[in-house]
Amino acid sequence: MILHSAYLIPPALCREAADYAESSKAYTSNRHDFHPGGLESKKQKMLQGKLGEKAVKMMFQDNNIHFIEDNSPFDRRDEYDFLLVNEEKALLVDVKTRTKSYHTRTLEMVEQARRSPKHLYISARLYPQTNKVVLLGWFFYNDMIKKNQIENNGYLDNYVMYDEDLRPMESIIPLCLDSFKKDIRLR
Repeated sequence: MILHSAYLIPPALCREAADYAESSKAYTSNRHDFHPGGLESKKQKMLQGKLGEKAVKMMFQDNNIHFIEDNSPFDRRDEYDFLLVNEEKALLVDVKTRTKSYHTRTLEMVEQARRSPKHLYISARLYPQTNKVVLLGWFFYNDMIKKNQIENNGYLDNYVMYDEDLRPMESIIPLCLDSFKKDIRLR
């Protein structure tokens, strides 16, 4: 498995993320926007999330994982960040990005988890000053439900997975992504 200690998001992917954030800021849900700053705050949070997704995209590409990146219109809620499909199964993947050193947990809104569950969650830490992303760990939906730790810090109920609850990134390929590798045999 190829896993970098950090992913430096290249300018082309940064621009792609920034363009999406600009287009979607007016449509980003107020339910997710508990920070001050209105549209500019929404744009910044969307950009940060998209940069985390770009690091996961780079990890998938490095490891020859076949994926479909979300391409839903900016004015609609996405159903996944990535869709992994092979002949036997499909996995919906959601990337959760944080930006502060004191962020030690990954959050998924209870309402969203119940309405639109994903199979796999990947936790990422963005360093916004450098557009560097560290992939912290991952978990299955069932890990989160089994843990059943719900917290409300003033902005809706969230399932919480603390860093010590995350599975190590080194285990993601053998435990769940191996079957999604592209067939690289010559045809």
